[in-house]
Amino acid sequence: MRVEDCTVSVERRSLQACVDLAIVFVRETAEPILRLWLLCAVPACVLVWLLTSVLTDMLIPSVLIFLFFSAVFNSLLVAAIGPRVFGEEFSVRGALRSFRRRFWSWLLWTLIVRFFQFLSGFCLLFPGLFVTAYTAYLPELLFLEQAPLKAVQPRLTWLAGSGGYGRSLNSLAWLMSAWASASGGLFLLLDLTSSTVLNRPIFLQILMEGSVEFADLLLQLTHDDPWFLTVLQLCLWMPLPVIRTAVFFCYLDRRIRAECWDLQVLFRAEAVRVAELSG
Repeated sequence: MRVEDCTVSVERRSLQACVDLAIVFVRETAEPILRLWLLCAVPACVLVWLLTSVLTDMLIPSVLIFLFFSAVFNSLLVAAIGPRVFGEEFSVRGALRSFRRRFWSWLLWTLIVRFFQFLSGFCLLFPGLFVTAYTAYLPELLFLEQAPLKAVQPRLTWLAGSGGYGRSLNSLAWLMSAWASASGGLFLLLDLTSSTVLNRPIFLQILMEGSVEFADLLLQLTHDDPWFLTVLQLCLWMPLPVIRTAVFFCYLDRRIRAECWDLQVLFRAEAVRVAELSG
């Protein structure tokens, strides 16, 4: 894969431009991305439903299930869209083969990253963001750059240098806010639809009509209700392809700014033009 073969323009982009490009890219490659999404989202939702049906206090386990399967999806997505952006075919099978080859490296680094994300974000969301900003481009290093295991941490540090960490922190804060807003809106929409069409309330109507204490009812819904936790899991998954694709284009922007890819492409294009004129 060469930067001059990139199917998107090699230029510096703002976060808004990265999100716009991600939306267009996901729309243009909707079918293969949907297959990757179903491959990870369906098992996650089914597992949450089955476990919550027989166990209690399932809020934290459902979060752990999402963290694991979303890490798999993020890696498969990067392994698929990376070659596509650099002029190759979008291949789900190719992404699975690439994931299988780097599985143990991915598993080791994912366990480390998820542990610190969960530990730092257990009591408050924002400390987890500081860890995520440093490790956000881990799938790109493993599956796009094919970085050796020992080179991953120095590479993450290099990408975080020269203002890269601040840019990643700012971009991820906005993207996670958009993700939370989209997921919350989808949850309320599904709650309203289920209450109106299926006469099966999920959250708001149950709270308003509950005969027990509000706090006890809220804890029961968020920890023990299979329907609530499964729908919540689904709503977290639905905006994820666009959000993660936007992170990928933020990675490309970081590489462009740090390694001057845009100038490389211009110089190579100019060299080709001069060679054609002299020939």
